[in-house]
Amino acid sequence: MNPKKEFNLSYLFRADDNYKIGNPVGFELDSEEAIAAEIQNPWVHVLDKESIQTSRYISFSTAIAIKGGGGSQKFTKKNKIFQVSWEALQQLETDGKIRIYTPEDVAEIIRESSKKKIRKKANDVKAAMEKNGEILIEGQIPGKVIVWAK
Repeated sequence: MNPKKEFNLSYLFRADDNYKIGNPVGFELDSEEAIAAEIQNPWVHVLDKESIQTSRYISFSTAIAIKGGGGSQKFTKKNKIFQVSWEALQQLETDGKIRIYTPEDVAEIIRESSKKKIRKKANDVKAAMEKNGEILIEGQIPGKVIVWAK
């Protein structure tokens, strides 16, 4: 059973004050840009990414706002939030265009590390992602499936 199919979602949301509708988001899987990105690990993306850094991952949230301070709204100053349908993202993953990482997926990747120091971060990363309703996407999402959140 694919745990990603169990999510009862319609959309994932992303705050991005610089986004222009119609543009793609992210780097194509394993492209030169993805390989050259400053952040190559999901745990670094979740815990330590600065807004000026490039990452092969893109953060989305399961909600615009989450009680307790999480969600997309936490990451915008101009209230610019766009959405992508969960169905479209699942199709892109099926087509091999993107990879979707839930908090459980990221924690499992971390637990498989050969370095104990990294393995110890699994629960912290999972908790941070769950607090923000965060889902990571690796790959490029075409602009045609992105719309402004209402």
